[in-house]
Amino acid sequence: MPRPALPRSRRALIGVGFALVLVAGAVVVVGRLRSSRPDRNRVAVAVFVNRTGDPSLEPLGSMAADWVTRGLTQTALVDVVDLGSLYVGGRSSEGVPTDPYDLARRNGAGTVVAGSYYLATDSLVVRATVEDAASGTVLQTVAPVHAPAADAVRALGVLREHVMAAIAGVFDVRYGSVAARQSAPLSFAAYRAFIDGQAAYWQGRPPAEVKANFERAATEDSTFVGSAVWLAFVGANGAGCALTDSVAHSLAPRRDRLTPFDRLTLDISVARCRNDWQSGYQLALEQSRLRPRSTYAVYTAGFFALTSNHIRAAHELLAPVDPERDLGWLSDPAKTIYWRDFSAAQHLAAAYRAELREAEQQVRRFPSSLSFRLTAARALAALGRGGEALQQMEAMARLAPDKTARVQTGLAAGLACYLLAAELRVHGDTAASRIAAQRAVDWYRDDPGRVEGGRFERYHLARALTVLDRPDEALAVLAFGTGADTTEPLNVGLRGVLAARQGRRAAALVEDARLARIGLNPAWAQTAAMQRARIAAALGDREAAFEQFGRGVALGMVRVALGHDLHSDPLYDPLRGDPRFERVNRGDGVVPSGAR
Repeated sequence: MPRPALPRSRRALIGVGFALVLVAGAVVVVGRLRSSRPDRNRVAVAVFVNRTGDPSLEPLGSMAADWVTRGLTQTALVDVVDLGSLYVGGRSSEGVPTDPYDLARRNGAGTVVAGSYYLATDSLVVRATVEDAASGTVLQTVAPVHAPAADAVRALGVLREHVMAAIAGVFDVRYGSVAARQSAPLSFAAYRAFIDGQAAYWQGRPPAEVKANFERAATEDSTFVGSAVWLAFVGANGAGCALTDSVAHSLAPRRDRLTPFDRLTLDISVARCRNDWQSGYQLALEQSRLRPRSTYAVYTAGFFALTSNHIRAAHELLAPVDPERDLGWLSDPAKTIYWRDFSAAQHLAAAYRAELREAEQQVRRFPSSLSFRLTAARALAALGRGGEALQQMEAMARLAPDKTARVQTGLAAGLACYLLAAELRVHGDTAASRIAAQRAVDWYRDDPGRVEGGRFERYHLARALTVLDRPDEALAVLAFGTGADTTEPLNVGLRGVLAARQGRRAAALVEDARLARIGLNPAWAQTAAMQRARIAAALGDREAAFEQFGRGVALGMVRVALGHDLHSDPLYDPLRGDPRFERVNRGDGVVPSGAR
């Protein structure tokens, strides 16, 4: 039975990180300053140049580069610049293929595959060379490929074989993967639609546009199962999980026709739609092992590791990534998510000094970035340097919202101050925590429009007031606005906790019952369980708290961006110190429901 798409607010809470990991143009803080000197063993494949004089054959240049890149990646012959580079930087804004050497330099590649194609009577001829990106020296000439001009796509399968042979000769390696010898899609129109879908996806265009292109590819050539896999992927990434479920069902009899990588992509999409982040992590890890030279695949596995609470694995997977080289094709805003994820892994692994060094480096480069200043302040708080953390806070409070790290409604100064207050509190600096919480309250109340903007803003303000032990004011903030807040699990949960703290047990249980009803919707089950755990803890019912806590952890994401985190959220304070909580908080994996 198709699962309904996640409600918009739920996607805002838990879907953004996944979407940004996988949608390059949507949003990833400029990475660490490492050496990006070209690596001879790293290969960039450039868009082939159309010399036919026929504009209708222009898409063939991207098709050739795409097919060759996929082949080289699947065989793991060499370190290949990830496909995103082809669609983000492979052509200029006018559609002209980027100079191969520029493409290679931007992505730290020392070797480049460049080519062109032209017409000879009624035949299409495709030529390519493998060249040294620094000197332009031809390292290997690829045997030319001939195909009927009326069936140009037929050339792609042979071209890929010839390029792989040339690469193998240059690097003295062998290749024999069955996946590498796949023939190209049978239909030029289908592959063109697929290429258009890839471009739309990697450039961060709306999911509906991406979906339409992959649907067109599937319609043009029903045997092109790769396009169907991407439909499922786009469904999990914004177009709706009903689409993912439908595609997975239709592909079930044809799974043996999928490449191992595509099967994993499909299964990861299904796991994502089921909020099964533990399975998603295992599948993403398997995918990264299948393509160990793909930094993007490794990075995706690192994100899933962090999300599913495998902190040590997340740190180990993300640490080797050089965003300037390995993700160099992403825009600077897109690189922000890498930094957010890696710094979170550092912090949760207690690598505070390393976190601070890199955050301070980025603050010097981007002094107006809230994200970097918050990361620096967080590390300072963990190191017991609360005074310096508050200095960073004052700088944050004067900054505009950080549009390069949009999560929920954006990282605004008030939210950043609250998050610092929570961090200071969990590291024992209660006095500094209250100062930061008051700064958050002041920021929201300096401009009433900041609170009237929506329920997330009211929720953040109410949390800051909760840190200051002002429950009546917090409840008044949560009650402000429309009745929609009565079904928003975050606000319902906080109201229940506040009622419990005021000794109003019956009122707290009313909110708990409301959460139980909300949790009947699978899309909300995990969030509702975690909120019920907080209410039970505030009521002093530890066993009920851990029953819900274990259920919530087993159901979905454990680590959620921007302060809904076990590490620092004050609403988990009654559970701290209990081995059942601390085992999860350390990132050792999930705890079964009710387990000790």
